[in-house]
Amino acid sequence: MLKFNVHLTFRLIYYNLAPKTIKNIISSMSNNPVINLFDDPSKKFIKVCAPMVRYSKLQFRKLIRMYECDLCFTPMIMADSYVKSAKARAHEFQTDTDDRPLIVQFGANNSSDFVNASNLIIPYCDGVDLNCGCPQRWALNDGYGAQLLKNPEIIKDCVRQLRNHLPANKTISVKLRLLDNHRQKECRSLSTN
Repeated sequence: MLKFNVHLTFRLIYYNLAPKTIKNIISSMSNNPVINLFDDPSKKFIKVCAPMVRYSKLQFRKLIRMYECDLCFTPMIMADSYVKSAKARAHEFQTDTDDRPLIVQFGANNSSDFVNASNLIIPYCDGVDLNCGCPQRWALNDGYGAQLLKNPEIIKDCVRQLRNHLPANKTISVKLRLLDNHRQKECRSLSTN
């Protein structure tokens, strides 16, 4: 638990939270199945099924859990559609009692949609993830996925607002990618040495 606590404490201090609040968040996380996976000393490594477009639905998650996958993500669900449409909710997300621990990934370009969608789904999962890594053209054009990396204040607002609304024992994560200019800089520095 120490590694997790130090890392989480650093992140929480970064967001200027009071020490008492930090202590409460850390202690409430101790009953989260996702956190418990990382704290389990018997686990040499944790098998995670990352979110995959159109594949990470319930049937696929059930299959990979048969092969002892420890943690699953859903495919990216568009937060605005999920909030607005019962049909979208029924189509985009299904789960059952054996589908845990589970993190639901949302695509959102504002904190309101992210918070509202997360509030609807949180009873059925162990955490939510904001996709800031999708490189598809449609996502970039609409301000989703990797496009959010150019607007870190939106990411910060999404995470902060969600933390204010979610139960403290639920995880919040953000999927990130390196921006192209970082890759190009790294390649240039490697090629000159």
